[in-house]
Amino acid sequence: MPKLIITNGDAAVGRIRAAGLKGHLVPWQDMLHDGPVPADPDLDRVSDVRAEFLAEALGMELDAVRADFAHRDAQIEVHGAYGEVELWFEHDLYDQLQLIQVLNYFSDQPDRMGLFLLQASHYLGVMEADEVTALAGARTPLSQVQIETGRQAWEAFTAPTPTALCAFAQKRHECLPYLGPALLRLLAEFPAPHSGLSLTEERILRQLADGPAKVAKVFGAVHSMDEAQFLADLPFFLRLDGLAFAHEPLIEGLPFRTGDCGPLGFTPGDNGAAEASYRAYAGAEIALTKAGAAALAGRFDHASENQVERAIGGTRIAPGAMWRYDRATGALTAPN
Repeated sequence: MPKLIITNGDAAVGRIRAAGLKGHLVPWQDMLHDGPVPADPDLDRVSDVRAEFLAEALGMELDAVRADFAHRDAQIEVHGAYGEVELWFEHDLYDQLQLIQVLNYFSDQPDRMGLFLLQASHYLGVMEADEVTALAGARTPLSQVQIETGRQAWEAFTAPTPTALCAFAQKRHECLPYLGPALLRLLAEFPAPHSGLSLTEERILRQLADGPAKVAKVFGAVHSMDEAQFLADLPFFLRLDGLAFAHEPLIEGLPFRTGDCGPLGFTPGDNGAAEASYRAYAGAEIALTKAGAAALAGRFDHASENQVERAIGGTRIAPGAMWRYDRATGALTAPN
């Protein structure tokens, strides 16, 4: 019988195909670390919420995004037609969130046999063919403990408050060794006490403390600070938007919001409007404002003063619901 291979995205699909491995490949394709993720047992309804968020945030056509999710979901729904299902995921936050969503899905599929997990400590999208082949040979049957751990992690991630997520992330999960560190990195994206900055936001401002710099350079510097790099260019741009277009801007110099000119992603070599917009954004020179310098010094509370609103998993961060996470102590602060 044929094999179903579920992995993180198109780059990984290309590398697996290039290595000559046989199977039907499905890229999971969702940056779950950004935007709302409801605690809904129905995969289609979760995908609808995700599609609405991504279309609005990134300037994409809603119907097209919905169609992509529907195509993806339909392929996992027919997993019973395959003799084996392999899950290929990396160590970083982007992949670990996708993995627990898939594990949560399979936790509700009775008596599913032939599930295998391939956990990579390196990035699938840049692997050489021999590395891909070696990883394929190291696959292990997916255990019930791994499935249940994934289900619990997904439940904590999609809960309306981050209390369970924090408790789960601070425990060691030997069956899924990359999951705890990844979720701790997610918690670091909650506003910090005093400054109201997430870890990524603080790193952005620190890169500008010595003077203006181009967006592409700041992205490269901040991206490299994570041992397990997870933040692609477009979600990074969304963070820049939040700093630049706030009521009291912390940075200045962006030409437009990420979603204002349609999708910024483009195929290399395409000379169309999407590529031009991307280059204009990535090439813009940005600088720290007085408010940004004050936030770095702990004298300006970005989350409070700018009434930050965003969602992380099932938690909504907003005025009156301003959850904070102290990266030094690992403690959550509930809204007043």
